[in-house]
Amino acid sequence: MRIALSSYTGMGAWFVLRLMAEGHKVDYLLSNPKYEDVLSGLIPKPKLAKPDERRHVLGYGFPSYRGYDLSIFDLTGKPRQAAASRAVVPTIGDGFFETNLEDDREYGIEAMEFCNITVPPYQRFATAGEAKAYVRKTDNRYVFKPFNTGASHQDTASTYVSKSAEDLIKAIDHVWETSGKPPFILQEYKSGDEMSVEGLFNGEDFYCVVGTIEEKKLLNDGKGPNTGCSGVLVFTLSKTSSIYQQTLARTIPLLRNAGFKGIIDINVILSDDKIYALEWGPRLGYLCCPVSSLMYGANYGEALLDTVSGKIPKERWEEQYGACVTVSIPPYPTEIRIPKAKGVPIEGLDPCSTEELCSFYLYDAKLKGEALETSGNYGFIGAPMGSGATIDEAFAKVEQKLHKLHIPNMQYRTDIKKRTYEKHCRLSVGSWL
Repeated sequence: MRIALSSYTGMGAWFVLRLMAEGHKVDYLLSNPKYEDVLSGLIPKPKLAKPDERRHVLGYGFPSYRGYDLSIFDLTGKPRQAAASRAVVPTIGDGFFETNLEDDREYGIEAMEFCNITVPPYQRFATAGEAKAYVRKTDNRYVFKPFNTGASHQDTASTYVSKSAEDLIKAIDHVWETSGKPPFILQEYKSGDEMSVEGLFNGEDFYCVVGTIEEKKLLNDGKGPNTGCSGVLVFTLSKTSSIYQQTLARTIPLLRNAGFKGIIDINVILSDDKIYALEWGPRLGYLCCPVSSLMYGANYGEALLDTVSGKIPKERWEEQYGACVTVSIPPYPTEIRIPKAKGVPIEGLDPCSTEELCSFYLYDAKLKGEALETSGNYGFIGAPMGSGATIDEAFAKVEQKLHKLHIPNMQYRTDIKKRTYEKHCRLSVGSWL
């Protein structure tokens, strides 16, 4: 199969490596040359494909996608380019519907309400001043969620979970300014266990459904700044499960009407016996999708093609559980480039072993000579992954890889298994799974 993978920041570059290992011919199209060192030496050199935004005719100003069997976008946020791709080849990962669903917070929430999925009460604001007056009046605890102003960049620290109404009033000026002063919503805080439900949707129904439990904070016990994901537990889900029936199953009419085909997840919080939906992820998720692809095993590329072509992907799993733990160096989780974070040696991962590379999601890494080192992209090295018949087996494989790894100033959480395992047990006892 001939595949095009279009990227903005190299976030999905690892999938080039993974799909090439399956025997596919993969072209890597990168919009921003600043990220061309990501996985340099491990995958083919990217074709720089920065579109001419001044040209609005469909297909003009974008790289040609003719001749490919499958086109994959690694993030939402370039819907015009995805539309040009979709006009000539089955395309997954981005588009106008996908971008609006993820980046327009209010649109995404209204879509959940349309699907009869409960969401926490919320209010939209244009300025911090308006929001402070609202919080003083209601005296409730809220979560600050800014609108994404450009999905080629993921600001992992932009969401702010306040401790109280007073805390938000004190903090909102700062978090709004550091987010770039975009419009935002305040969503009423709900306590409970958070998880995501994800599946492949072929235009008619869901297949290969999994549940995901993430830890987002940088430090143990859920402390410190937000990250994209500090570690994750992924597990297969039956479509008869309560959590699926009350989430993804209810989105089917919406997705059919929108003509959506691809990967999608919905993030929810389970509070007592209630579900509150929070956010959508209508694209490849990091780190859920690398882990679920490891659980799926061979022919993951064919599963994606079947899905986006309207066929039924093969529903078979080599393993029922998967896990990973994020490994980084400073300045992560800030997305700032500093010279001393480039060229740091990465030892304990064999760059000549396809098996090892396919079970270790990589981002801030490149091959220099015969050794791996960081490529200088703010220290998000990646995540060793493991899969197995049990949670213990999956995490045991992750821990083996962590023990072999040596990177100066390496940082990672040591409680991911404990935290995700406890949440999984609570959800199982509660009959959600």
